[in-house]
Amino acid sequence: MPKPPPNTGPRAILIVEDSTDFSNLLKFIVEEDGFTGVQFPLNSDDVVGWAKQHKVVAVLMDLALGRKGGMEFIEQLREDPDTSSIPIVVISGRDLPMKEVMQFQTRGIKYLRKGRVEIDEIRAAIKTAATGGGGKKK
Repeated sequence: MPKPPPNTGPRAILIVEDSTDFSNLLKFIVEEDGFTGVQFPLNSDDVVGWAKQHKVVAVLMDLALGRKGGMEFIEQLREDPDTSSIPIVVISGRDLPMKEVMQFQTRGIKYLRKGRVEIDEIRAAIKTAATGGGGKKK
């Protein structure tokens, strides 16, 4: 298991996922790669507060969440100056039209489709986002 370099600052990744099993899988992947997995409580609406409190370096976001959708959370993160540049990886079971996938890409958001993506691809997207290879394009 790779260890994080010393003194790298915050290395938390926020996991916003309504499936307990998939959330736990993402947490396992994140922590196996030396990050801290922070599972967002879906009874909360304050994704921005959680991102700030835990000083996250990336967010893993589902789109279909129940009370509030992932798109709304993404907008909240992008609108706050303190969280606007945090890289976001959308991992969703929703099959998005190409236009929406392209909109994600132009905003620096990686989209992965559950059920059509391998664990290695998820792991690579997380590492890229968390180490500065992803995020909002300026």
